Amino acid sequence: MSTNLSPAKGNTVAPDASASPSYRFWLSVALLAATVMQVLDITIVSVALPYMAGSLSANTSQISWVVTSYLVAAAISTPLTGFLAARFGRRQLLLASLGGFVVVSGLCGVSQDLMEIVFLRLLQGLVGAPLPSLAQAMLIEAYPPEMRGRITARWSLAVVAGPILGPVIGGILVTHLDWRWVFYVNLPAGLLAWILAYRFSSASTTIEKRSIDLLGFASMAIGLGALQVVLDQGNTMGWFSSQRIVILTMLVVFALGFFLWRALTRGDSIVHLRLLRNRDFGIASLASITFGAGFYGIVTYQPIFLEHLLGYPPETAGWISAARGITAMLGMLITGRLIHRTGPLVWALTGCVISAVGGYAMTGYDLHIGLSAALWPGILQGIGLGMAFTAIATLAFRSLPKTATADAAGLFGVMRVLGGAIGVSLMATLLSHCTQSAWNHLGGFVTAFNPALHDYLNALPTASLPAQFTLLQQVLLRHAEMQAYLNGFYALAAIFLLSTIILLIAIRFRGGATIRSDPRG
Repeated sequence: MSTNLSPAKGNTVAPDASASPSYRFWLSVALLAATVMQVLDITIVSVALPYMAGSLSANTSQISWVVTSYLVAAAISTPLTGFLAARFGRRQLLLASLGGFVVVSGLCGVSQDLMEIVFLRLLQGLVGAPLPSLAQAMLIEAYPPEMRGRITARWSLAVVAGPILGPVIGGILVTHLDWRWVFYVNLPAGLLAWILAYRFSSASTTIEKRSIDLLGFASMAIGLGALQVVLDQGNTMGWFSSQRIVILTMLVVFALGFFLWRALTRGDSIVHLRLLRNRDFGIASLASITFGAGFYGIVTYQPIFLEHLLGYPPETAGWISAARGITAMLGMLITGRLIHRTGPLVWALTGCVISAVGGYAMTGYDLHIGLSAALWPGILQGIGLGMAFTAIATLAFRSLPKTATADAAGLFGVMRVLGGAIGVSLMATLLSHCTQSAWNHLGGFVTAFNPALHDYLNALPTASLPAQFTLLQQVLLRHAEMQAYLNGFYALAAIFLLSTIILLIAIRFRGGATIRSDPRG
């Protein structure tokens, strides 16, 4: 099976699709809006998570499922895009995906408990995953060859703009309305995109029947789902002291091992792992996993840190995150203009190092930092993120044959999203574990034999002993969580450095091997 969305097989837009400028303009509006909406929902909930946790009676580790369920579902569903587009037609899939995304977004907004919203976010990720790939393919097809570079750049900007705008829009909505509006906002935007897509997209002239390795796909879905549960619940359940975690880990190993075997031995696999034989693409894909883990880890948890521990309003936390996004765009523009002079490796390495330095600078945070101190590490990090994002993608495709580009784009996107899901889960686990460890350490000083304790309690504004210990408990918890976040920022900086190490391997293999034109062979 191939996820190729090229116009060579069946799924063609009407011949006059690229003839009318007004047609192309409104089609572009619909497709770019659909792309922004899908990627925006990865991060728009980040500033709303503390409010959602309180409303849905969930802790920090549990509420992270709202993000990771969406990412994992998208990683599972994205490889199906080519098969569904060939089987039912691009236009039909686009309308169904857009319509389903809007409906499920509305249902997310009326959720009443944690399990309900996690399930709906899972469904939202499944139905919305085809939108970016479909938009890219339909935009390229609608424009003449001499304009495709420009429209591809616009699509790339939309992919990056979504996560950048997410915290800003989410912060404004949470501050002035309610956390449920981070989902309701998709209704008018999605409905407008659906109407434009219905009006200006052309139906496929033919429908192609493709075979698909359903058993391999099922094993991939089961393996990724089980992996997510292990990462999210491992710390809560005591890791391998829990029989359930042991069983789930064995399921991960078996299911993903079976999927890898099927993918490497069958021509109808939903994911073409043979593409990884191309050294440039293989190294860039591996770097994309670690880079995605660092990127989504930081954009998800920095707003929570700013709101929960520093007491920043959601809107302010969103604008701090937006500063990183603005400099990320600057980094992309600089890299895009100069990358042809030195090649992508130099810019990818530079970007990852700057991202790591920005992450390390965040380890200087404390409970009393001002706005400027909270702002500048993200500004620095944004430049690196923009450089690395552009350069890693360029490295991935520089030595691939054109016939493999669409299949490679799907696999590359899966790697990035999967890395993001792993990064968010690992960050949640680290925060939970480190908070408990720091709490135990600090609690060891709360003893009747510590004279500093008596001095501290006597200085409190209340003489009631229960009230004094309640205040002390709150202070200790804040400091424990602060230490946990600092450890998390250290870990994210290390993840960006890991991307650097992976990219350094590419220097050893500058003449990346090519692959055959047919990735299925």
